[in-house]
Amino acid sequence: MMSPEWRDFVRPHETRIHALSGQVFGDSYTQELQERTDVLLDSSRPIAAMLAAEAMSGDGIPMLKRLQIAYYVEGRVITDPEEIGDIASNLGFDKEKFLTCYSKVMELDVENHINESHKAMQEAGKKGVPAFILEHNGRITELPFGRFISRPEKIKPAIESLLHL
Repeated sequence: MMSPEWRDFVRPHETRIHALSGQVFGDSYTQELQERTDVLLDSSRPIAAMLAAEAMSGDGIPMLKRLQIAYYVEGRVITDPEEIGDIASNLGFDKEKFLTCYSKVMELDVENHINESHKAMQEAGKKGVPAFILEHNGRITELPFGRFISRPEKIKPAIESLLHL
């Protein structure tokens, strides 16, 4: 659950992220959401939302972006299935169909996805986040995070180079 200890832990990291990347953390997040103690911290739920969006229409990345804005800028509780459904609806999904798919992903797929992600990170020698790794043709390659945090425009050419595009 969100707690004062958690808030005190993440705030210096958010300050650093803002300084390096310009990422904005909205007042609704910093002054409201982070002050609550009834907010569940569970990344499996937004991960399941991304997997459901990907399964339904190939829109996992737009879902990721929208969830990040909802959480870090708007201060919304993105572990609440009702909020997830509303976010999906705003992205153009039928809310009930999305929540049905989301429930199936939560039940059947998300744990395996997380385990596979941990395995890929271990193979790349990564122990935490943020970390960028690329899997291509069964090969795992690290993309050093420091090269991209304040220069996101450089990640696409780096990936293209690794893929020989």
